[in-house]
Amino acid sequence: MTNQRLAFAKSAAVETGKLLQDRFYNGSRQGELKADQTLVTKADRDADRLLQDLIGKKFPGDGILSEEGSTVLPQNEHVWVLDPLDGTVNFSLGLHYWGVSIAHLEHGVPQTAAVYFPLIDELYTASIGEGAELNGTQILVSVPQVDSPYSVFVHCSRMHDLYQVTLPYKTRSLGAAAYHLCLVTKGTALLAFESTPKLWDFAASWLIIKEAGGEIRANGDLQPFPAQRDINYNSQAYPILAAASKTVMDKAAVRIITK
Repeated sequence: MTNQRLAFAKSAAVETGKLLQDRFYNGSRQGELKADQTLVTKADRDADRLLQDLIGKKFPGDGILSEEGSTVLPQNEHVWVLDPLDGTVNFSLGLHYWGVSIAHLEHGVPQTAAVYFPLIDELYTASIGEGAELNGTQILVSVPQVDSPYSVFVHCSRMHDLYQVTLPYKTRSLGAAAYHLCLVTKGTALLAFESTPKLWDFAASWLIIKEAGGEIRANGDLQPFPAQRDINYNSQAYPILAAASKTVMDKAAVRIITK
Protein backbone atom coordinates (compact mmCIF):
# COMPACT_ATOMS: atom_id res chain seq x y z
CA MET A 1 0.00 0.00 0.00
CA THR A 2 2.94 2.35 0.65
CA ASN A 3 4.00 2.05 -3.00
CA GLN A 4 0.43 2.74 -4.09
CA ARG A 5 0.35 5.88 -1.99
CA LEU A 6 3.72 7.03 -3.32
CA ALA A 7 2.60 6.52 -6.93
CA PHE A 8 -0.58 8.41 -6.12
CA ALA A 9 1.31 11.26 -4.44
CA LYS A 10 3.54 11.64 -7.49
CA SER A 11 0.67 11.74 -9.96
CA ALA A 12 -1.45 14.01 -7.76
CA ALA A 13 1.42 16.47 -7.31
CA VAL A 14 2.04 16.65 -11.05
CA GLU A 15 -1.65 16.97 -11.90
CA THR A 16 -2.11 19.73 -9.35
CA GLY A 17 1.05 21.41 -10.56
CA LYS A 18 -0.33 21.53 -14.09
CA LEU A 19 -3.53 23.12 -12.81
CA LEU A 20 -1.51 25.76 -10.96
CA GLN A 21 0.69 26.37 -13.97
CA ASP A 22 -2.40 27.05 -16.05
CA ARG A 23 -3.69 29.49 -13.40
CA PHE A 24 -0.25 31.14 -13.24
CA TYR A 25 -0.16 31.89 -16.95
CA ASN A 26 -3.85 32.19 -17.81
CA GLY A 27 -5.76 33.14 -14.68
CA SER A 28 -5.79 35.80 -12.01
CA ARG A 29 -2.93 35.61 -9.51
CA GLN A 30 -4.41 38.25 -7.24
CA GLY A 31 -4.58 37.22 -3.60
CA GLU A 32 -6.33 38.24 -0.40
CA LEU A 33 -5.38 38.06 3.26
CA LYS A 34 -6.80 35.33 5.45
CA ALA A 35 -7.60 35.82 9.12
CA ASP A 36 -4.05 34.78 10.07
CA GLN A 37 -2.68 37.45 7.68
CA THR A 38 -1.27 34.93 5.21
CA LEU A 39 -2.02 35.31 1.52
CA VAL A 40 -4.40 33.05 -0.39
CA THR A 41 -5.38 33.05 -4.07
CA LYS A 42 -8.13 31.37 -6.01
CA ALA A 43 -5.44 29.03 -7.33
CA ASP A 44 -4.68 27.85 -3.76
CA ARG A 45 -8.31 26.91 -3.29
CA ASP A 46 -8.66 25.30 -6.71
CA ALA A 47 -5.57 23.17 -6.06
CA ASP A 48 -6.86 22.16 -2.63
CA ARG A 49 -10.20 21.15 -4.09
CA LEU A 50 -8.52 19.03 -6.75
CA LEU A 51 -6.27 17.25 -4.24
CA GLN A 52 -9.11 16.54 -1.84
CA ASP A 53 -11.21 15.13 -4.69
CA LEU A 54 -8.36 12.90 -5.86
CA ILE A 55 -7.70 11.57 -2.36
CA GLY A 56 -11.39 11.04 -1.66
CA LYS A 57 -11.74 8.89 -4.78
CA LYS A 58 -8.54 6.86 -4.34
CA PHE A 59 -8.37 6.53 -0.54
CA PRO A 60 -11.83 7.31 0.86
CA GLY A 61 -10.90 6.07 4.34
CA ASP A 62 -7.95 8.43 4.75
CA GLY A 63 -8.07 11.74 6.57
CA ILE A 64 -6.87 15.09 5.23
CA LEU A 65 -5.13 18.04 6.87
CA SER A 66 -4.66 20.99 4.54
CA GLU A 67 -3.60 24.60 4.78
CA GLU A 68 -6.71 25.56 2.81
CA GLY A 69 -9.08 23.03 4.40
CA SER A 70 -9.30 21.47 7.85
CA THR A 71 -6.16 22.28 9.84
CA VAL A 72 -6.99 19.88 12.70
CA LEU A 73 -5.28 16.49 12.44
CA PRO A 74 -8.11 13.94 12.12
CA GLN A 75 -8.43 10.64 13.98
CA ASN A 76 -7.70 8.48 10.91
CA GLU A 77 -4.75 6.08 10.91
CA HIS A 78 -3.74 7.41 7.48
CA VAL A 79 -3.71 11.18 6.95
CA TRP A 80 -2.65 13.31 3.99
CA VAL A 81 -0.98 16.62 4.83
CA LEU A 82 -1.34 19.10 1.98
CA ASP A 83 0.08 22.44 1.03
CA PRO A 84 -1.72 22.96 -2.29
CA LEU A 85 0.43 25.98 -3.14
CA ASP A 86 3.63 26.52 -1.21
CA GLY A 87 5.01 29.94 -2.09
CA THR A 88 1.73 31.77 -2.63
CA VAL A 89 3.34 35.22 -2.49
CA ASN A 90 5.83 34.20 -5.18
CA PHE A 91 2.97 32.84 -7.28
CA SER A 92 0.95 36.04 -6.92
CA LEU A 93 3.92 38.20 -7.91
CA GLY A 94 4.89 36.14 -10.95
CA LEU A 95 7.99 34.56 -9.41
CA HIS A 96 8.75 30.94 -10.30
CA TYR A 97 9.61 29.37 -6.94
CA TRP A 98 6.36 27.75 -5.80
CA GLY A 99 4.95 24.25 -5.79
CA VAL A 100 2.71 21.51 -4.41
CA SER A 101 3.58 19.61 -1.23
CA ILE A 102 1.94 16.29 -0.36
CA ALA A 103 2.79 14.02 2.58
CA HIS A 104 1.12 10.82 3.73
CA LEU A 105 1.29 10.14 7.48
CA GLU A 106 0.63 6.84 9.22
CA HIS A 107 0.06 7.12 12.97
CA GLY A 108 1.33 10.68 12.70
CA VAL A 109 4.66 9.85 11.01
CA PRO A 110 5.52 10.69 7.37
CA GLN A 111 5.59 7.60 5.15
CA THR A 112 5.51 8.96 1.60
CA ALA A 113 6.06 12.40 0.12
CA ALA A 114 5.95 14.30 -3.15
CA VAL A 115 6.86 17.93 -3.75
CA TYR A 116 6.55 19.35 -7.26
CA PHE A 117 7.73 22.71 -8.58
CA PRO A 118 6.18 22.89 -12.06
CA LEU A 119 7.84 25.98 -13.51
CA ILE A 120 11.30 24.57 -12.87
CA ASP A 121 10.13 20.97 -13.44
CA GLU A 122 11.51 19.44 -10.26
CA LEU A 123 9.63 16.55 -8.62
CA TYR A 124 11.06 15.40 -5.29
CA THR A 125 9.68 12.15 -3.86
CA ALA A 126 10.40 9.79 -0.99
CA SER A 127 9.10 6.67 0.71
CA ILE A 128 10.18 5.71 4.22
CA GLY A 129 13.08 3.28 4.14
CA GLU A 130 13.33 3.40 0.35
CA GLY A 131 15.25 6.60 -0.31
CA ALA A 132 14.45 9.82 -2.13
CA GLU A 133 14.35 10.76 -5.81
CA LEU A 134 14.50 13.88 -7.94
CA ASN A 135 12.67 13.46 -11.24
CA GLY A 136 12.86 9.68 -10.89
CA THR A 137 16.60 9.48 -10.14
CA GLN A 138 17.85 8.61 -6.68
CA ILE A 139 19.18 11.62 -4.81
CA LEU A 140 21.64 11.62 -1.94
CA VAL A 141 22.72 14.67 0.00
CA SER A 142 26.18 15.84 -0.95
CA VAL A 143 27.94 18.03 1.57
CA PRO A 144 29.26 21.25 0.03
CA GLN A 145 32.55 22.58 1.35
CA VAL A 146 31.66 23.63 4.88
CA ASP A 147 34.38 26.27 5.08
CA SER A 148 33.85 27.62 1.57
CA PRO A 149 32.80 31.29 1.41
CA TYR A 150 30.41 30.24 -1.35
CA SER A 151 28.34 27.73 0.63
CA VAL A 152 24.70 28.81 0.67
CA PHE A 153 22.31 29.17 3.61
CA VAL A 154 18.64 29.58 2.62
CA HIS A 155 16.09 31.00 5.03
CA CYS A 156 12.67 32.60 5.33
CA SER A 157 12.15 36.36 5.23
CA ARG A 158 11.11 36.49 8.91
CA MET A 159 14.36 35.07 10.26
CA HIS A 160 16.16 38.33 10.96
CA ASP A 161 13.15 39.72 12.83
CA LEU A 162 13.05 36.75 15.20
CA TYR A 163 16.60 35.41 15.41
CA GLN A 164 20.17 36.57 15.77
CA VAL A 165 22.16 34.59 13.23
CA THR A 166 25.95 34.44 12.94
CA LEU A 167 26.72 32.02 10.12
CA PRO A 168 29.59 32.50 7.66
CA TYR A 169 27.66 31.59 4.53
CA LYS A 170 26.07 33.35 1.60
CA THR A 171 22.35 33.76 2.27
CA ARG A 172 19.38 33.43 -0.04
CA SER A 173 15.66 33.79 0.59
CA LEU A 174 13.59 32.37 -2.26
CA GLY A 175 10.14 32.61 -0.68
CA ALA A 176 9.06 28.95 -0.55
CA ALA A 177 9.68 26.80 2.53
CA ALA A 178 9.43 23.47 0.75
CA TYR A 179 11.87 24.59 -1.92
CA HIS A 180 14.38 25.86 0.62
CA LEU A 181 14.35 22.47 2.33
CA CYS A 182 14.58 20.51 -0.91
CA LEU A 183 17.66 22.52 -1.92
CA VAL A 184 19.54 20.78 0.88
CA THR A 185 18.85 17.37 -0.65
CA LYS A 186 20.68 18.14 -3.89
CA GLY A 187 23.64 19.97 -2.38
CA THR A 188 22.66 23.44 -3.54
CA ALA A 189 22.23 24.65 0.03
CA LEU A 190 24.36 23.66 3.00
CA LEU A 191 21.65 24.76 5.42
CA ALA A 192 18.02 25.80 5.44
CA PHE A 193 16.11 27.49 8.24
CA GLU A 194 12.40 28.30 8.42
CA SER A 195 11.36 30.41 11.41
CA THR A 196 7.61 29.86 11.62
CA PRO A 197 6.50 27.09 9.25
CA LYS A 198 3.32 25.09 9.80
CA LEU A 199 3.13 21.32 9.50
CA TRP A 200 2.02 21.37 5.85
CA ASP A 201 5.01 23.56 4.92
CA PHE A 202 7.54 20.86 5.75
CA ALA A 203 5.86 17.46 6.28
CA ALA A 204 6.83 16.20 2.81
CA SER A 205 10.27 17.82 2.68
CA TRP A 206 11.04 16.41 6.13
CA LEU A 207 10.83 12.85 4.80
CA ILE A 208 12.61 13.71 1.55
CA ILE A 209 15.60 15.16 3.42
CA LYS A 210 15.81 12.21 5.80
CA GLU A 211 15.57 9.65 3.00
CA ALA A 212 18.24 11.54 1.03
CA GLY A 213 20.61 11.25 4.00
CA GLY A 214 20.32 14.79 5.30
CA GLU A 215 19.46 16.12 8.75
CA ILE A 216 16.29 17.94 9.75
CA ARG A 217 14.74 18.84 13.09
CA ALA A 218 12.70 21.44 14.88
CA ASN A 219 15.04 23.95 16.51
CA GLY A 220 13.76 23.50 20.06
CA ASP A 221 12.18 21.02 22.43
CA LEU A 222 8.86 20.74 20.59
CA GLN A 223 9.11 18.25 17.74
CA PRO A 224 6.41 17.83 15.04
CA PHE A 225 6.33 14.05 14.66
CA PRO A 226 4.52 11.96 15.45
CA ALA A 227 1.78 14.51 14.74
CA GLN A 228 -0.95 14.54 17.38
CA ARG A 229 -4.63 14.02 16.72
CA ASP A 230 -7.13 16.81 17.31
CA ILE A 231 -4.46 19.53 17.39
CA ASN A 232 -5.19 22.61 15.28
CA TYR A 233 -1.94 22.91 13.38
CA ASN A 234 -2.78 26.37 12.11
CA SER A 235 -1.94 27.53 15.64
CA GLN A 236 1.34 25.65 15.89
CA ALA A 237 4.55 26.71 14.16
CA TYR A 238 7.90 24.93 14.32
CA PRO A 239 11.29 26.55 13.63
CA ILE A 240 12.80 24.01 11.24
CA LEU A 241 16.53 23.60 10.61
CA ALA A 242 17.80 21.31 7.84
CA ALA A 243 21.43 20.56 7.03
CA ALA A 244 23.59 18.47 4.77
CA SER A 245 25.12 16.65 7.75
CA LYS A 246 24.86 16.31 11.53
CA THR A 247 28.14 18.16 11.96
CA VAL A 248 26.84 21.12 9.97
CA MET A 249 23.54 20.96 11.88
CA ASP A 250 25.18 21.01 15.31
CA LYS A 251 27.48 23.89 14.42
CA ALA A 252 24.65 25.95 12.98
CA ALA A 253 22.15 25.32 15.78
CA VAL A 254 24.21 27.26 18.34
CA ARG A 255 24.51 30.23 15.96
CA ILE A 256 20.78 30.71 15.46
CA ILE A 257 19.58 32.37 18.66
CA THR A 258 16.12 33.66 19.49
CA LYS A 259 16.08 37.43 19.99
